Amino acid sequence: VVEKETRIAVTIFHRTANGEFQRRQIKDVEILALNPFFDLALLRIPQQKDFAFRTVYLAENDQQREGEEVFAIGNPLGLERSVSRGIVSTRNRNMQGIVYIQTTTQINPGNSGGPLFNSRGEVIGVTNMKLILGEGLGFAIPITYVKHFLDNRDAFAFDKTSPNTGYRYFDAPRRKTAVSEK
Repeated sequence: VVEKETRIAVTIFHRTANGEFQRRQIKDVEILALNPFFDLALLRIPQQKDFAFRTVYLAENDQQREGEEVFAIGNPLGLERSVSRGIVSTRNRNMQGIVYIQTTTQINPGNSGGPLFNSRGEVIGVTNMKLILGEGLGFAIPITYVKHFLDNRDAFAFDKTSPNTGYRYFDAPRRKTAVSEK
């Protein structure tokens, strides 16, 4: 959870298929913003009677080093509250024009959308995928993308009635006409 008082959390876009977010234990989660390009979603979680939310701390920047120990927390294959450990293999893995943190941390279905922590307990990324035909090839969306998404959440505001949800289009800048001075 990013903001404790408002119960706003960041996860991945592909977990919000069809404009809904489903969890077995938490219902009526509100989708606030979506960024399909970076695979990010911003959610508001309703207050829970039997669950206290904890705030996570976001790393200041993407300055983790290759070889640095990292941890993922999630529900891989439905196994709740599981922690896996690995290292940062590279912090600049470019795949289809997007830079990811590559990690040896086990990322399985159920981990995606969860935090990737450094050894100081700061979130350095949001886990989102792994390469199926390899071992120890997990990927996370870097914290700089997450912070940009949070800072510009209004530009990605979710509207279930809009076919362009998560996108805001602006008019192209007008061309300046050349004026000759005589």
